Amino acid sequence: MERNEYRENVKKSIDDIFDQIEALKTKADNASEKVKQEYNQKIKELESLRDQMENKLDELTNAADSKWDDVKETVNSSLESFKEGFKKLGSLFD
Repeated sequence: MERNEYRENVKKSIDDIFDQIEALKTKADNASEKVKQEYNQKIKELESLRDQMENKLDELTNAADSKWDDVKETVNSSLESFKEGFKKLGSLFD
């Protein structure tokens, strides 16, 4: 997969997850205080992860060909952590 195509796919994944988080905010409004607190904590964690992912995407864009595979592996790992964090957030409402 080409570098720009890969970057766009990762960015789309991040954007999709945050669109889903916005939908969960509506559910949080009707949740108990305990769930709201847990939710807000997870949101902060995910926002931090998002910022890290965006930095990694910048690294990916600017990476020399010799570093491409290493940076791509780091981005994949970060994206998996990001997705796992979202799953945990969603489980608060199950």
